[in-house]
Amino acid sequence: MVRRPQKEYWLENETKKKTMYLSNGAKIRVLCLSPYEETKETKEIIFYSGFISYIYLWRDSVKKLRKNHNLIFIETREKEFSAFPPDQIIYSVDTLGEDFVLIVKELGLDLDNCVVTGSSIASVGVLEAMSKNNINPFLSVHSSPQATYKGNNKINILAKYLPYWFVVIAKPIVYLIYKIKFRRDPESGRSRIHTLSRMLQKSQINWMKKLESFMPKYEMQEENVKDIKSPVIIVGGQDDPEHDTESVRRMVQFIPGSKFRPVPFKNDTHGEAFANIILEEIENHTSN
Repeated sequence: MVRRPQKEYWLENETKKKTMYLSNGAKIRVLCLSPYEETKETKEIIFYSGFISYIYLWRDSVKKLRKNHNLIFIETREKEFSAFPPDQIIYSVDTLGEDFVLIVKELGLDLDNCVVTGSSIASVGVLEAMSKNNINPFLSVHSSPQATYKGNNKINILAKYLPYWFVVIAKPIVYLIYKIKFRRDPESGRSRIHTLSRMLQKSQINWMKKLESFMPKYEMQEENVKDIKSPVIIVGGQDDPEHDTESVRRMVQFIPGSKFRPVPFKNDTHGEAFANIILEEIENHTSN
């Protein structure tokens, strides 16, 4: 089970938390945040984050999106409150999509007024689920979904053989490397270092050792997403160290009527730039 750093209990007092036991055996926690100011254009934004990505990492996007919209943040299966059972987590594109469909049904959401958004492999699961289950939200905006995924062998080997005492010693050096690497984009640096801190926790490393691969092998097929009818926006960083930029761009070749929107730096897909794109696209599709 992956435990969160204390500061990730962010907005705890403002968040309505729901724990759902789905019919497929998954236990998923959903975080609901009401808008600061509701308007006649207020929509439900369903936010489905990717691997080891907690709401705190998306704090800038969350603040911006919930200003005028209801935000429903879905945790994925490996999170602290959603890991069930913690030692037998099934994590794939198919299961992520299935969880999403069941949660939407459980919450009784009106998809005509919903904007579906998220990141990475969770977004890919949503896109396939939309096609297979005839789910057509008002709009769908996705951060860095890739057409292909494969296990990271370096991470697999490190998680399996690296002793935790070495991680403790190496942390300051790794942090320094990250700060230098992201010096031209300080906000990206802070987000990446926060992600790195989670990955170097003892509980996180122990959990990764139980996985056969860090990320399941996957390749999108056109027939999996050809029936999507909702507008789809693919957002990708121009220089993203954690995602294959070309694979992200290729998504628009598979999905009918989709379009690609780039953001300038390494991690703006986790910050305000991503939220601004979502809000711009909501306005564009509302006016149309």
